[in-house]
Amino acid sequence: MSAELVGLIQQIARDKELRLEEVLGAVCDGLKVAFERQFLKGIDKASRPRPKITAELDLEAKVLKLSLEKTVVVGQPSHALEISLEEAQTIKPDAKVGEKIWVDLPLAEFSRSAMNTARHETMSRIREIELQRVYDAYKDRVHTLVTGVVLRKDSYQNVYFALDKGEGIAFRRDLLPTDNFQKGERVRLYISEVREPKRNGDPIVILSRTHKDFVAKLLELEVPEIREGIVQIKALVRDPGYRSKVAVASKDSKVDPAGACIGPQGKRVDNIVKELRGERIDILPWRDDPIDLLIEALNPARVETVIINRKNGSATVIVSEDQLSLAIGKQGKNVSLAARLTGLRLDIRTVNQLIAEQQVTNETK
Repeated sequence: MSAELVGLIQQIARDKELRLEEVLGAVCDGLKVAFERQFLKGIDKASRPRPKITAELDLEAKVLKLSLEKTVVVGQPSHALEISLEEAQTIKPDAKVGEKIWVDLPLAEFSRSAMNTARHETMSRIREIELQRVYDAYKDRVHTLVTGVVLRKDSYQNVYFALDKGEGIAFRRDLLPTDNFQKGERVRLYISEVREPKRNGDPIVILSRTHKDFVAKLLELEVPEIREGIVQIKALVRDPGYRSKVAVASKDSKVDPAGACIGPQGKRVDNIVKELRGERIDILPWRDDPIDLLIEALNPARVETVIINRKNGSATVIVSEDQLSLAIGKQGKNVSLAARLTGLRLDIRTVNQLIAEQQVTNETK
């Protein structure tokens, strides 16, 4: 039994990429729980002493030696964590009453039920060690990109990914409408949160492809001028899976910020669109003047006139008839993103609409 357990401990350490000491510690924790349930179950939990168990592993001899700490007492021991003075002195001749000594703990003393408990508790403890290792690896990587390999999808359509260390999860709400992954596919993701491990083993690395900063990080990855701080992302709004608008500025007058992001022949932005499964990326130059920024934000529509009400934060935008649908966009997405980018409430009108409204006003006078 000891040789089999030694082999199992070695295998777990290899498979989980853990140190032998970590696995042995988990084994001891599991045996403590099993010992309590088998040998101390008659003692009230509030006053029940906690067993101390240590393990020594001899890899060459394939022997696992377990030791249990017991307290030396006069007369008959009252529970399994006590040992009579007479028996203690056969182990340690100078043992004294009240002293704590270590005695051998043969695995054969445990019942089958207790060993099942030990096995369950050991694997639970190993899972906790794994989660702590994942937490330590990713706690300082929140708001960064990571590449994951698709593992599986659960019944709620959440997707699990293998990371460099452990696993991460992207909830369905954090995936694009066009994301349809195949098992084994490599995918770029944004680490939106790293939660502290809990005993229930819930995933702790939370991934996203819908976060607006995912687009910002992809731009940073593709555009050297952003990484070097020459080009800055001044504003970014997103309708995940459909369209994003990014306003950029340059610290160097010789560098065109929008052109740097788009790249030669549009390759840089095309790489991002491909990663986002077809989501459109509108790159526009940042303007300090709100009217100029609004005109840029409504691209590809051509704007005739903008009337801003600075008091209530609204703007009326006048476009020609043939530009109205472009300004509003499919399902109103273009005007919605422009409003979010500028922080203005927008009203898109055509010249004909304004003339018709003016006529109605005049007739009612």
